[in-house]
Amino acid sequence: MCAAGFVVVLGVCLLAGCTPQRPALDLYLDAVAFRELGQDRLAVDKLNEAVKADPDFTLAYSELGKAHRTLGEHERALAAFRRAAKLDPWSVENHLNLAGAYEELGKHAPAADTYARAAELDPNRLDAFAGAASCYVKAGQYARAQAYCEPAGEDRRKELLPLLARAYEGQKDYARAVEVYERLHALDGNDPNVLLSLGVACVRAARYDRAKEVLVSLVQARPGDGVALRQLGYCLLMLGETDQAMQAYHKSIAIDGNDWEAYRGLGVACMLKARRSDDDRWQEQAVRHWRRSLLIKPDQPKRQVLEKLIQEHSKQLNPLQGLSY
Repeated sequence: MCAAGFVVVLGVCLLAGCTPQRPALDLYLDAVAFRELGQDRLAVDKLNEAVKADPDFTLAYSELGKAHRTLGEHERALAAFRRAAKLDPWSVENHLNLAGAYEELGKHAPAADTYARAAELDPNRLDAFAGAASCYVKAGQYARAQAYCEPAGEDRRKELLPLLARAYEGQKDYARAVEVYERLHALDGNDPNVLLSLGVACVRAARYDRAKEVLVSLVQARPGDGVALRQLGYCLLMLGETDQAMQAYHKSIAIDGNDWEAYRGLGVACMLKARRSDDDRWQEQAVRHWRRSLLIKPDQPKRQVLEKLIQEHSKQLNPLQGLSY
């Protein structure tokens, strides 16, 4: 190891509050050199030797976590980052690394708490706030997610606005979600993803006229968006525009033949046509679409309601059923 390298690492370690032993530092610097060469397995071996020589070597644990992460060894990365954060609980980077390791393993609740701790340590780290908000949303803790999005309400940090909207949606506060998406729309112009989120939020907030306006604009710009077409179909149903709703559902199914939600909605539209026209053929089509929906996704929400509707509106296929003698 060169003297300059030793001095640099020693200085970093002193700032971090640790004074690693010289053999451990040599091993650490060898590992860093291996990592720069893409030799992460050799780096892991050196780093394991380093922490064995000095169990309190925080930087070695942090580098060990990064090497394990590169190798796809996420559980080992988590263990190394957890040790680094424990040894230096005031390090923002250690907490961000640990939070990322939790997130990679799908452990969203502890990831969120760890991101939140990093945000407390450095209130200027937007990535810590965004990480906390995102993971709290994924963990279903929407009120906490909202709290970490509050800077978005103060200085319009664009990165946090989508998370703030999702936090409101998770709390079923669709009116406020619409407000946030409208703000994003003003910032992003005609971003299709923002338009879709805004349209869906408007539907959920029962603002069907605005939803129709947004979704029509989206499908004109992106005619192959089956989700937008399906949402437009529902919106048109709520506005009483049954024929137009059916057209939207048919287009959605043409794009994705396994869109069970579109088949279910199309069945509702057909049943509305049957009731208004007193034409049994529409009723038969409704039942057929509902059956198709259940065939695609047997465990869909409100399955029992759909099964009951099918039973009530299906005609007997066997004319002798129930007439045995």
